Formats: sequence, C-alpha cells, structure tokens
Amino acid sequence: KNRNRLVMNHSTVIALECDYLVVGAGAAPLAFVDTLLTELPETKIVMIDKKAAPGGHWVDSYDFVRLHQPSLVYGIASKQLEGNWLKLMATQFTLPWNHRATKQELLSYFGSFVDEKIESGNLEFFPNSVYNFEEEPTDGCYSFSSNDGTVNYKVKVNHKLINGTAGECIIPSQSPLPFPVDEGIQVWTPNQVHRAKEEGKLHKSQGLKFVVLGAGKTAMDSIVYLQTTAKVKPDGIAWVIPNDVWMIRREGRGGPWDWPRMLLKKDGNFEEACKALEAVGKFTRLDPNVKPTKFRFPVISDNEVKLLQKVKTIIRRGRATAIRTDGSNVIVEFGAKPSWEAFGPVDKCIFVHATSPGPFNGKNNNEPFSSDHSMTIGLLTAPPISSSMSTLAKIEAARRKGTLDLDFSRKVLLAWEGASEGSLKDCEYSENELLKRTVRMFKLGSDSIKYQVMPIITLAMVMAILDEDPLACVDWMKGNRLTFFSIPNFKCHVYEDMQMLCKKGKDIGFTENDIRVFELLVEKLKPLSKM
Repeated sequence: KNRNRLVMNHSTVIALECDYLVVGAGAAPLAFVDTLLTELPETKIVMIDKKAAPGGHWVDSYDFVRLHQPSLVYGIASKQLEGNWLKLMATQFTLPWNHRATKQELLSYFGSFVDEKIESGNLEFFPNSVYNFEEEPTDGCYSFSSNDGTVNYKVKVNHKLINGTAGECIIPSQSPLPFPVDEGIQVWTPNQVHRAKEEGKLHKSQGLKFVVLGAGKTAMDSIVYLQTTAKVKPDGIAWVIPNDVWMIRREGRGGPWDWPRMLLKKDGNFEEACKALEAVGKFTRLDPNVKPTKFRFPVISDNEVKLLQKVKTIIRRGRATAIRTDGSNVIVEFGAKPSWEAFGPVDKCIFVHATSPGPFNGKNNNEPFSSDHSMTIGLLTAPPISSSMSTLAKIEAARRKGTLDLDFSRKVLLAWEGASEGSLKDCEYSENELLKRTVRMFKLGSDSIKYQVMPIITLAMVMAILDEDPLACVDWMKGNRLTFFSIPNFKCHVYEDMQMLCKKGKDIGFTENDIRVFELLVEKLKPLSKM
C-alpha cells in the first residue's frame, strides 16, 4: 500500500486516504460497513478501534454470555451468523431461530468478516487505535493515533467520517461500581465469577455467598450461571433489584414491533400495554405480585425465569449507594432508604457487579445526519441493533446513487413545519438537512410515549423515502437477513400502524403537524396495505 511516512518528535506519521473513515469495530459499525460495501462495492474504508480485535463489547464481555435475541437477525447482512441450517439441526439439534451465538462464535464471525474485507482491498483495519472527536479536521483530513501515541495517522476522507461509538455498550469489566465500596469487600465482575469457576475456587465447601447487583440481563445471566454452571444453591444468592423490568418472553415469538403497536392500541397507557402483552404470552416478569416500572427490550426464556424465581433473598430498595463493612459484617446502603445487612460475613460475601449501563451510556449524540461530512450511527428503530445500522448504510448508498425520494422528504418537512404545499419549490434544503429533519431516531431508554412509538414512524419514513416506490424498500428488506422482513410470513403492518397513528396520535401527544405527516405517509405507503 502506498503510504507517506514522516518521523516527527520520535513518532511516526502515516498518510492514508479512503472514502469512509469508520471509528469503532463493534457490531454496529460492522453491520453498517457490510451493507455499504454491498451497495457500493468500489468503496474504500479505513476502520479503527481502541481494542485489539473487532467485536466491540463482545471482546471484553464475560465468557458465558450469549446473544439474547436469535442469531437469525444479528450480525451482518451478507453472512449468516447461525451457519448452515441443515448442519445446525444435524449437529447441534437446534432450529435456526433458536440459535443464540456465544461470545466465541461472535468474535470469530466478526473477525473473519474483517479479514475477508481486508483481503478484498476494501478495508484497512487499525486495532489498538483511538480517534479524538474533539479535534476538528483540517482540509478534509482527519487524525487518529495508536493507543500508545507512537504512531499518528492523517487520513484524507473523500466522503464521510462514521462515528460508530455512540451506542457503545459499557460493561462491568470496563467500568467500576459507581459508588463507594469499603476496603476488604470483594467485588467481582461476571468475568471474574467465570474465571473463579474455571480455577475451582467456587467449591461449595468454601461457603461463599453471592450478592448480585443490578436488574438487567447481565445480572440475570449471572444468576443463571451461578446456579447451572457454578452449582451455587439459590439460598447462597441474594439479588439487589433497583427496578423490576418487563421482559420479552423468548417462547412467545414476540418481536420489537409488538411493543409500540400495543402501546398505541392502549392509547399510550404503559401499564395496560404491558399487561396486554403479558396476557398473550409475549411479555413476562419476575414476580406476578410486583409491578415492573421499566421496559428495555430484554429477552428471556421461561427456564431462565424459573431459575431467577428460585432466588428468595431479593432486596428492592432502589439503587445501592455504598457498600460498607465494620470488619466482619457487610452493609449495603440505599441512600435515604433502610440499609441491608448482607447474609454472609465479609470474607465469604462476593458482590457480583452487574450495574453497568450497557447501551444506556449517556451519549446523546446519535444524530446520523448531523453534517454533510460525518454520520453518527444509532438506532432507527427498536433493537436488535444490526438492522438499524444496515438501513443507515442503505440510506447513505441511496443518497450517493441519487435514488432517494427527496421530493417526498420536502413535502414531509413542509408538513412538519406547518408550511403550505405551494412552498415546495422554495424548499432548498440539502439532502443531508432533509434526512436530518425527517428521519428521526429512536431514543433507547426514553420513557416518553411519543419516543416509544417512534420506531413505527421511522420505519414508515424510511420505506417512503428510500425510493420513489416503497415496494423497492420492501424488496430490499426481505432480502436482508437482519430485518424481520426476511422471516417467512412476517407482516410489517406499517400501513395499518400509520393509519392508527392518524386516528390516535393526538391522544398520546402528537401535534396537528405530526398528523399531517402521518397522513402523507399513509398516502405514500398505500401499496403496502395488508403486507
């Protein structure tokens, strides 16, 4: 490869050129890159990541982790994650839609994809490298460096910088507990729990007690692992639950669209929507006598719920604020709420740290169309994440090819702004500005009812503007393994959903201008009726 090298102040400066500079090599940017290269096969990409290998948070996650959703709709569009279906059924006795990839399978899958694209000449990958988002580009040139600062890179980017780190998963092994812990108290991450099991340190004769902190899927995985693999009895486990959560029942064959659709049917009533989905077997909860207050798209099996329910020492006093010891006993504090004295002495009590925010990382800059020269990729619709990233790449490719329905985008923007259709000829927004104002992102973790039904609106908008013919978008989605459209007999009901939003939108806080936009979408998407 032709690279210009300079040596300045004992560090090497290397000059590169590419069409897209992609920061991050996790599941999100890899799904984006895969679709971009499928649509624009001559594209040259430079990808960097602070880790030593592609895979994002999977690189540092606990070894017993698996996908929570089916492998069928995760990963990259061009390559099956679940593998050959006949081989899967013959050797693992697993139906394709029941396969959930392990950490090892995911890292191998992502690694092989990157290797293939490097070999094809489309991709240069720079692991152990960091990008400074605070530094402004100069004359279209962007900079990054090796983690140790000994090598610096200047990259001429012909099209865009892609920030693939906004949805970065913050996991326990990479973040300490966010509150004080007295010296002498043992805090393990799930990674350390697994390591202790492999090293034979969890033998029952040692009498260890485990206190699991957190109510997310990492905490649930840890409790299941402690019982099934580490053979810890349920009475040796305590669970600190800040908030009970509603969960998607794996056996219920539910999907991400069930939630906003039911929320809309129940006029935005969170509790009624959750109970309705529970009644039809798509939602579940830990305790039928405790009302969950959150829903964050966790997926769980009936067997896992049964194992969680075996744990009887459950502390529901909100978030822990400190863990203290007087030298023998351990006390967990909960701010103004009563403290809890742990059920084991300090030398036998292990706190399992499962309180990291995961994808709820506090990074609010997930606007993909913030600039003509950069994109920050984030969720367009509800999880799984891969389909959103693939769709964003499809939009970018359509923009490059000139196949976006920009006239319809202008009509939508005028409707949202309350302008008359006669102003269409005066609407001089750029492609990027039109996309920024019309394709609205899904804010993961938002409790706003409007944002929780946003996936329906965003899906409809993408299908309306990706091409003048919305059936072209349907055909693309049917051929994309990451979307639910690829699943036989899947019905998207996007046309019917938008009709319902036209009728019920005002009841859940949408404006007159919003309703005008919904009516435009219904008109454009009429060919998708009953699909």
